[in-house]
Amino acid sequence: MEGGAVCTSHVQEKHRESSPGSTALPSTPATGGPWSRTTSLRDWYPDEHPFVKNYRDSDNPNETLYALTTTGYPLYKRSYMPAALQKQDPIGFNLNRGNHYIDYPIRLPHESTTQQAHYTQAIMAPNPLVIALRQDSDKVFSKPLYASPVYAFDGKPTYAAGELDYLKTDAEGREFMDQLIDREGDLSLKAEIHRFRMLTTELKRMETVLVENEEQWGQLAAAKLGAIQRLEMADANKRLNANNQGFVDDALHINEAILRGRKG
Repeated sequence: MEGGAVCTSHVQEKHRESSPGSTALPSTPATGGPWSRTTSLRDWYPDEHPFVKNYRDSDNPNETLYALTTTGYPLYKRSYMPAALQKQDPIGFNLNRGNHYIDYPIRLPHESTTQQAHYTQAIMAPNPLVIALRQDSDKVFSKPLYASPVYAFDGKPTYAAGELDYLKTDAEGREFMDQLIDREGDLSLKAEIHRFRMLTTELKRMETVLVENEEQWGQLAAAKLGAIQRLEMADANKRLNANNQGFVDDALHINEAILRGRKG
């Protein structure tokens, strides 16, 4: 569309600085860490989701991106609401307030200010996202759902690797911890903990696969080395080269005999 701008997934710039807690030992004490001057919030909160394609009607970067279907057409609110239900709350959505509140400022074309979404739906996929609606627009808005940051003058805390073990999927007291998370009443925090659990579980699975593959690779490498040594003991190269030279000599003799036959 002329004058439009499409936003699709791309590889994010390599992080110039990562949290020291990501590789710290479980015994490493937690310390306060200042906000990085070299790592932007976009590094920590990428605004793209691998399964969501967004679009805007203008080149104005302040306009809020809205969602497209897989075929590239705008996703409209009426797709969630049959005509008979247009005057009711959208099915599956919650009023964006109270325990269901998710910060989602929306700015439509030709607007000078933003308004919070009237309805939201949090999708707790492995990579959580939020779908938002405004009453005065038929567009559907979507973006990744991250934990809302808490800014402080003394910087952010830095967690040692073991300090978040109590949040893992298989941690003892999981049901009680889920109750504490719900009691906090922050859907964005709940989504981030869900993402942490999914990533931790998948990482553990991948580590197991890598260890198994490393063992298999070692066995194959050792077997290959044994085969090389046996080929050396059999002097395979010298013997095959000798056969190759003999094959060439035989071919030359046959060709010479054929040529003589033709001349005779």
